[in-house]
Amino acid sequence: MKQASFLIIAAAAFVGVMGALQIDRWLHRPVELAEPKGGMGAVMPIEFDTSSPAGADFRAPAHRVLPSVVAVDRFDAFERFGDGQQVVQETGQGSGVIVNEDGTIVTNNHVVSGAAAVRVRLSDKRTFRAKVVGTDPRSDLAVLKIDAPDLKPIDLGDSSKIEVGQWVIAVGNPLGYAGTVSVGVVSSLGRNLMAASGRQASYLVDAIQTDAAINAGNSGGALADAQGRLIGINSAIASTSGGSIGIGFAIPVNRVRRVVNDILKLGYARHGGLGVRFEPRYDGVLALERARQSLAEIAGATPPDHGIIVEDVDGGGSAEQAGVGRYDVLLALDGQALDDSLVLNQLLSSRLPGEKVSLKFWHKGQIKAATLSLQEIGRQ
Repeated sequence: MKQASFLIIAAAAFVGVMGALQIDRWLHRPVELAEPKGGMGAVMPIEFDTSSPAGADFRAPAHRVLPSVVAVDRFDAFERFGDGQQVVQETGQGSGVIVNEDGTIVTNNHVVSGAAAVRVRLSDKRTFRAKVVGTDPRSDLAVLKIDAPDLKPIDLGDSSKIEVGQWVIAVGNPLGYAGTVSVGVVSSLGRNLMAASGRQASYLVDAIQTDAAINAGNSGGALADAQGRLIGINSAIASTSGGSIGIGFAIPVNRVRRVVNDILKLGYARHGGLGVRFEPRYDGVLALERARQSLAEIAGATPPDHGIIVEDVDGGGSAEQAGVGRYDVLLALDGQALDDSLVLNQLLSSRLPGEKVSLKFWHKGQIKAATLSLQEIGRQ
C-alpha cells in the first residue's frame, strides 16, 4: 500500500506538458508592493442547508461563485539558449478569488511567488495584468490587484461555523479548464500539515479537508458552501498518484481574511514567533536512541525523547533572551506538549507579535521555563 504524501497543488501544467501534476518552479525575485485601498468585506453568518442529499442541486451556488473566481497565469523570465536574450514565457496557471470590487484578488503564494509577471482572466473573458501586492509563504497566501470595472466579489462565510458533512463546491482552473465546479462535503476539520514548494515551506493550520475534486490549477481557487459563500482557499492535496483522490485541503477563510488585511495594510502578514529555527524533517527523531546519543555528544547531556530540536536562534530574539540556545529542545508552549513542529505552528498561528507565551525547554541537561514576548516573523 502506497503511503499518501502531501503535495501542494501545482500552480499549473507547464507549456507542452498539459496534465502533469508537479509543483511549479519559482524564480525568487523581489515583489513590488502596492498601496491599495479597501480590503476584504465583513464576515457573513452561515446558514446551513440541511435538506436531503437526494434533492441537492448546486446550480444556484455555482452561479453565485463562478463570476468571482479567476484564472491566474504566471510568467517567468528565462535566458534564451544560444543568444542569451531574456525572454518571458508562461510557465503555469492557477486560480484566484475576487474579494473586493476594487480589484483585490486572493490566491496562493505558490502560484505567483517570484513570477516575472502575472495575468488574470475573468469569467467574462476579460484579461488584465495583475500587480502582486504581497505574499505570505508561511500561510501560502498572496494578494493581487487589478484595475478593472464591474467586478463581482465573492460573499464571505465564517469558517469557524462549518461542520463535517456539509456540502461544499470547489471552483477553479484545474489543468487550464477555467470555471470548473466540483462538488463534495467537508470531510474533516482542523487538519495541520506542512507543504513544501521548492525551498519554501507553508503551514496549513486548521485546514478544511474536502473530497471535492481538487487538481493542478485549482490552487488559489474557492471552496464555498452550499449558499455560495467563501469558506476556504484551496491549496493542497494528499495523494498517492499526484492527482486528486478525494483528499484536498483549503485554508480557512477566517485566516485568509486576517492575512489579506495585513498584506493590504502593511504589505506583509504579521506572525508571532519565538525566534528559533528548526528542521521539520527531524520531527520525532528524539525517539531514536542513536539520535539522542548524537545530540548528547554535541550538547554535553542526554536530551529528552521528545520535543523540537532548535537548529539555531535569532541573535537578540525572544528565544535567545529567554535563554534558549542552539541544540536545545523545545518541550511545551503554554502548557501544551510540542510533539512536533506542526503543533508549534498550530499554537502560534493566531498569535501576534508582542503577545506573551510560556515556554518549557531543555537546555544542556536542565529543564527550564520562561515567559517571553513573541517577536514579529512575518516580514519578508
